[in-house]
Amino acid sequence: MLYRNILITAISLAFAITLTGCGSQKGKTIFTASPNSGTVVGVAPDSGTYLLFTSLSPNPIMTIHLNQGDKLGFQKAADGRIEAVYLDKTYDLNKDTAQAYWKLQE
Repeated sequence: MLYRNILITAISLAFAITLTGCGSQKGKTIFTASPNSGTVVGVAPDSGTYLLFTSLSPNPIMTIHLNQGDKLGFQKAADGRIEAVYLDKTYDLNKDTAQAYWKLQE
C-alpha cells in the first residue's frame, strides 16, 4: 500500500511538472533549449515583445522588444549552462535550468 501511494505521488508530481513547461506559458514558442542542445541561434521572425521563460516558471525571467531580423536564440556556455542570446548580448541561465524558451508575445 505504501509503495502504491509513493508511486501515485511520483506520477502526479511528474505530470504537474510537465504542465508547467512550454505549453502553459502564453505566447508563440520561437526557440527552445536544454543543457543537451547545441547552439540554436537565428533571428526574430517578427517585430514584437519576446519573453524568456524557463520550464519551472510561469512568469518570464526577461522581456525585451526586438525587431524582425534581430539575433535571438540560445547557446551553450563553456561550463555547460544555457545562455540566452539576443541582439549582441547574452543572459546566463541558472546551472539547474532544464529547459528555456523564447516566446513571442501574442
